Amino acid sequence: MKRRVLLFALGVLVLVACEQPQDFTEKLWYKQPAKEWFEALPIGNGRIGAMVHGGINREHLQLNEESLWAGCPEQPYPEDVQKHYKHFQKLNLEGKFEQAYEYAGKYLVTSPTGIRSYEPFGDLYIGFDHSDGQNYRREIDLSTGVATVEYEVEGKRFHRETFVSMEHDVLVYHFKSLDGEKVNAEVAFNRKKDVLTKAVADGIVIQGQIFDDPDGYDDNVGGSGKGGYHMKFAGRAKIIADGAEIVRNDEACQIKEASSFTVLFGAATNYNLAGLNFDESIDASEKVAEDIEKAEAFTYAELKEAHVKVHSELYKRVNLDLAKMVTDTIPTDKRLDALKAGDDDVYLQQLLFQYGRYMLITSSAGKANLPANLQGIWNKDMWAAWESDYHMNINLQMNYWPADVCNLPETVRPLSEYLTRLAVNGKETAREFIGSEGWMFHASSNVFGRTTPSASNAFYQISVGYSFPLAGAWMTQTLWRHYQFTRDEQYLRETVYPMLNGSARFIMDFLQEDENGVLVTAPSYSPENEYIDPETGKVLSNTVASSVDIQIIRDVLNSCLEAEQLLGQSNLTAEIKSVLLKLPEINIGANGTIMEWIQDYEEAQPGHRHISHLYGLYPSTQINPSKPELFAAARKTIERRLSFGGGQTGWSRAWMVNFYARLLDGDESYKHINALLKEQMTNNLFDLHPPRIFQIDGNLGVTAGMAEMLLQSHEPGIIRLLPALPQQWQEGTVSGLRARGNYELGMTWSEGKLTKVQVKAFRDGQVSLVYQSKEMPVDMKSGETKEVVFL
Repeated sequence: MKRRVLLFALGVLVLVACEQPQDFTEKLWYKQPAKEWFEALPIGNGRIGAMVHGGINREHLQLNEESLWAGCPEQPYPEDVQKHYKHFQKLNLEGKFEQAYEYAGKYLVTSPTGIRSYEPFGDLYIGFDHSDGQNYRREIDLSTGVATVEYEVEGKRFHRETFVSMEHDVLVYHFKSLDGEKVNAEVAFNRKKDVLTKAVADGIVIQGQIFDDPDGYDDNVGGSGKGGYHMKFAGRAKIIADGAEIVRNDEACQIKEASSFTVLFGAATNYNLAGLNFDESIDASEKVAEDIEKAEAFTYAELKEAHVKVHSELYKRVNLDLAKMVTDTIPTDKRLDALKAGDDDVYLQQLLFQYGRYMLITSSAGKANLPANLQGIWNKDMWAAWESDYHMNINLQMNYWPADVCNLPETVRPLSEYLTRLAVNGKETAREFIGSEGWMFHASSNVFGRTTPSASNAFYQISVGYSFPLAGAWMTQTLWRHYQFTRDEQYLRETVYPMLNGSARFIMDFLQEDENGVLVTAPSYSPENEYIDPETGKVLSNTVASSVDIQIIRDVLNSCLEAEQLLGQSNLTAEIKSVLLKLPEINIGANGTIMEWIQDYEEAQPGHRHISHLYGLYPSTQINPSKPELFAAARKTIERRLSFGGGQTGWSRAWMVNFYARLLDGDESYKHINALLKEQMTNNLFDLHPPRIFQIDGNLGVTAGMAEMLLQSHEPGIIRLLPALPQQWQEGTVSGLRARGNYELGMTWSEGKLTKVQVKAFRDGQVSLVYQSKEMPVDMKSGETKEVVFL
């Protein structure tokens, strides 16, 4: 690209150039209590989550603890697995796909086909002797993580606040009568099964152990594992009554004549991340007692201040102002209704962006030990859809798309720690399956670290499981991207490179030459689509060298190659270079779209929710403007999918936002943001998968997509500014977004034109800022901030 000399000013400047009033923060708010879970508001500190319903006569806090899972560690291997897997590979390589599937069904399917579910911790209820109230308001302040309920009863005002402390690791609930009116209240806890609840002098003690009934309900055909007594858990509700009387019965406590009181709630399990198992040496009750004791040494005001300080530091790193909002006078549900009726609402999009950041903070920062699952940490069902598992054929990956660009690098820590432990199990699986010294795992896992194929029935155990052994390889790219943003050499050396090395080793052991001397994956499949066999007309899923496989492999091998160069190593360099030369290319089919498989098959579902063959467009960078034919074919691929009804799930719609951002088409990205809000969102802005299932990936994916519209840094040494700005975002300010290379940026634009840029460096180096056809190279020193003005 031709470089132009542009006017720029140097100096240490304040990075945040924000016209928004400093006391304005995004809030979800409503004029009525939640009637159902999908209207309640989420709070959390990464480990403990709660859904706040805000009822006047009875507050309902539905509770979760990140590690509370049914089941136990199981790694089922069929007898003679390596022998049968090798033959399964051979049949696929020979193109005998139907025969290969039948063979796998006979010799590779093994019980338990599936896993048991992430479970809710229970429900905390706080009842009041109120009649119905007036002047009601319920909200969550995204900047503080504090949920608030205010109302009046017969002219008397009442105020409640609830948060899960980022500092003290307990849920804190505070009630106050603003006019000194005395109330009576009751605190009770309920869980459907596996628990003993006892009221004590100052609250409620909870002891539980999951019992998986071997003769009871099982959501997975083929079984979900051993029955019996498994994980233990404990909880405690501690009432601080501010001088009021507490009266207990067997399972509940009454608070008499109180004008204010606080409830501290602690929760824990005997899960041990280091062992990916529950551990009898861990006493969950002791953990809870310790947390409560530490927290009750502080006043409510001190607890709130400490929590808000930690939460706000994370949240306020990024400011996005698209609407120039001074006061939000329209409840969130009414905004959503108006949008569905045809109104446009830029502020609602701004709110959605920051809500995604909030959800990532509250499900994967703070006290989190585990990564955010399919529902983050918020799940009400004893057997959640898809077990609320770690789903790794896009969903877990999508959860972390916004982490680095949206300035929340801390949220990647639980994911890194989980994946490195999972890879230890995956090393055994790679050895058992193909005799490799690398590691592998499949598309679905849990807190017990299953790396063998897991699915809801035998069919999916073959297709989603055995036929897609590259889920772990895809996950390595989240860790590699985190390094690209942070440039943390210690993290590269100790975490990322060992993961890349082990994945690359498995990949190169797994690849096989076809009859043309090309290296292919066998078995293979394209999540979660099927094709029509041109010879038999039958619908099949397993094949060889699906496009997504080869695109993932290119990324893993090139990442490993670059990591070795950066670290001065050459363990796999020569072999990787040889393998890269023999991989298939990305191909364009007869209809002008990117081919989903190595042959130009007809899709069984041309409007399928997965568009895995465009992995190379996003999150990868293999399809880009420097390859105009592929770039055009990618657009045509999306258009074809949409014309057949694609994008029907929330996460798939969010992927569209990212796709079009990479295609530099902000107006199309904008359409899909609105489509997500109109068609796939609940009143509390929870993303939906049909029929009406919450999945957090859509929330987090759309946040990443909006960031991608404003800033792109996937080309080496280049940061693109406002690359996909839609017509509707004519005025705006953003600050705190991160770019690869460890830069932080702020931008202001007016009438659709960039007017000011601030860039802060956290390492020495040169970076080129690109806006439209203009490019500005900027030399930076670590800790330095510069302002660049484009003319």
